[in-house]
Amino acid sequence: MGKGVTSTIVLAVSVLLVGILAPAGAQDRLVRLDGRVQWIAGQDMAVQLDTGGSVSVDLVGVPQDQYATMSLNERVTVFGIIPDGGRRVNGMSILRGDSLQAP
Repeated sequence: MGKGVTSTIVLAVSVLLVGILAPAGAQDRLVRLDGRVQWIAGQDMAVQLDTGGSVSVDLVGVPQDQYATMSLNERVTVFGIIPDGGRRVNGMSILRGDSLQAP
């Protein structure tokens, strides 16, 4: 199975689990962020968005193999949720590289 197919399956399963496990009244928002790695330290990362500004991402829910060898300025697409009232994104999955960006 190819790397792209595996990433797509991981993302689909993550999205399904969030939908199943989220409480009925939750206001969490599913988001997609396209940009470049501004910095990464431990299980925290900042992404410089293509649309401007930057966002802090909590990597606790992201499989470590998706970010362990990540470098500064690397292009990424982050999928995650913003908890109700949250100021940062709880990451679920990260896709890496230019070929994964939206047109």
